[in-house]
Amino acid sequence: MPAKVVPDLEPYVPPPQTKENLDWAELEALDISRLDQPGGKEALAEQVLRFINKNGFFYVTGHGLTDEQINRQYAIGKAFFRLPLEEKMKYLCNTAVGDFRGYKPRSTGELSSRDNDERYNIPKFTPEHERPHPQLILDHYEEIKEFSLHIHNKILLPLLRLFAYVLEIDEDYLVNLHRYEEKGLEYLRYMQYYPRTAEEDRKLGNIWAQGHTDYNTLTFLFYQPVAGLQVLTTDGTWKYVKSEPGSIIVNIADALEFLSGGFLKSTVHRVVRPPSDQADKPRLGLIYFARPEAAVRMKPVKSPLLERLGIQIPESERKALEGITAEEWARARIAKDHRFRTGVVNHRETEIIAGVYQKYYD
Repeated sequence: MPAKVVPDLEPYVPPPQTKENLDWAELEALDISRLDQPGGKEALAEQVLRFINKNGFFYVTGHGLTDEQINRQYAIGKAFFRLPLEEKMKYLCNTAVGDFRGYKPRSTGELSSRDNDERYNIPKFTPEHERPHPQLILDHYEEIKEFSLHIHNKILLPLLRLFAYVLEIDEDYLVNLHRYEEKGLEYLRYMQYYPRTAEEDRKLGNIWAQGHTDYNTLTFLFYQPVAGLQVLTTDGTWKYVKSEPGSIIVNIADALEFLSGGFLKSTVHRVVRPPSDQADKPRLGLIYFARPEAAVRMKPVKSPLLERLGIQIPESERKALEGITAEEWARARIAKDHRFRTGVVNHRETEIIAGVYQKYYD
């Protein structure tokens, strides 16, 4: 039987950086290749303690992924979004019940102002998540799997060990809450925002995605030169986050903030209309969302560091969180977002579950 022929992908070439003089946030980079060097872990821990609650985002370098590997994933994402809508809709995710596996289309008509992106989320490569995929994804399944596993094993786990070291707890404590083979929804996302006219954006305050925090552990954003991502700084101003070649932008999300007692704070970020020399281009993204195992309770770790500094989550919220699992929190966040995005409610709901609230920012 002849070998199966897989169609070639159109090579992905990153668009050029903007030439506009934007107000960029100053971010530090953690070179995780130093973790295996003498004194490297200690030096990186000192770096974390200096910047972790100042900059929101940080870069990771020394991550072991090549530009070629990353661009291949972008090529797959680009090809996916070019598929006919009726084909993509066969793999629709059930966000109404908090499930982000599969395809989410962008909203149209009166609801288009609430949701201007489409996504395809590929979960962990475990029996729990076996499901149909478009032929395009199946054709490149093994390289997507290899890419995803590298992120989990070679980037996420070293960072979790580093953060555990910073918290002065067993270095495998957080790692053991993120075992790949255990039940839990961790996924790679292809995502694309679509350009709107200047007039359309002006009516919406030039906001493409309202300020928010993520609900997982860590979010990894791969090189994306179309500016638009902004972080809310500690002085209350929004600054652009520059994507640098060879680096991954990382932000801390809700689950890690809860587990660290508020020491590692979830990053407040948004997406705005790109500058004029990029505003007519789709904004293609490649993102990985790491999340704790489904059954993990959202209660703070017992940590000497937290004992000295004090837990920074209000007691009432902390008590509520102790009864919530990572899966329950994530599903509730996704389902509440679905209700707003699809017009079930006309305002974002701030109470997510069991008296725990989510803040939104202009």
